[in-house]
Amino acid sequence: MFHIHVLRIKCEGLPQGDLLRSRSDPSVIITRSIEAKPTADVGRGSEWHIGNVKALDEGGTSFAMGRTQAVTTQQFDEASHDFIEEEAMRAPFTFGVFDPELQVCGVIRKSGVSQSTSEIAGKLATLLNSAPFARESNSVIVVEPIPDPIDFMQAIRSAKAVLRFSFTVSRPNPLDVDRLIQEPAKEFTQKVSGERTRVETEGPALDKDTIEEVTNAVAADGEQAAATIRPKDGGPPQRVHLSGNPVTERVEPGPNMSVLVAVLEGARRGYRRIRGGSPE
Repeated sequence: MFHIHVLRIKCEGLPQGDLLRSRSDPSVIITRSIEAKPTADVGRGSEWHIGNVKALDEGGTSFAMGRTQAVTTQQFDEASHDFIEEEAMRAPFTFGVFDPELQVCGVIRKSGVSQSTSEIAGKLATLLNSAPFARESNSVIVVEPIPDPIDFMQAIRSAKAVLRFSFTVSRPNPLDVDRLIQEPAKEFTQKVSGERTRVETEGPALDKDTIEEVTNAVAADGEQAAATIRPKDGGPPQRVHLSGNPVTERVEPGPNMSVLVAVLEGARRGYRRIRGGSPE
């Protein structure tokens, strides 16, 4: 049994660029970027790599990602009977699986390489954008942790009234968005050459069911939300945010299931739990 980070990977069209460049399918761009096995400097002189790419029959693309670093090891030379120091290359890595249908990725949490969800998301984004395919399609690949909305929604449901609600959207990535609310806001962001738009509404008692539906879609998209609530009659308003713990999923491969397929199924399960708002 182990845990995985559940990440949303999007490929968003840039507002400006070469008009002669056509935009490809986002999932195709992401998959090709993984298959390119890119290498990138992710900061502080740390070089990361993607390798061991494999297409799974179950519909995902698996890969390994990790860093290389030179380390000094102490050895004993049997021939000279001396102690010596030698340089060796160390390469801690972990495995991930990308689902092109949902544009969700599961990455195994592993000590020394992928404990922080936000850090592994940033490194994966840098790696994928170092391949040429997003750039050639006038796009950028965005990798974001999916925030768990459970605490936010508990505050909403238990409040006497919700007075204000806001959420963010980024540029269009044509997949699984709330078409009534998110999609037009994303198109607006693209049209005005923006990077992120905040949508906000206020009233004496906003509808909690609609807020929950939009919050699930916003969280699954890796975006943020906030609300001003009145916890009880006569009490002062309180501000709550969709933030905190990113989604992780417990994975326990079955007796006839490979680890990589188990990661793929765990990522799908975690994403759908948030998108659909269903309990664990």
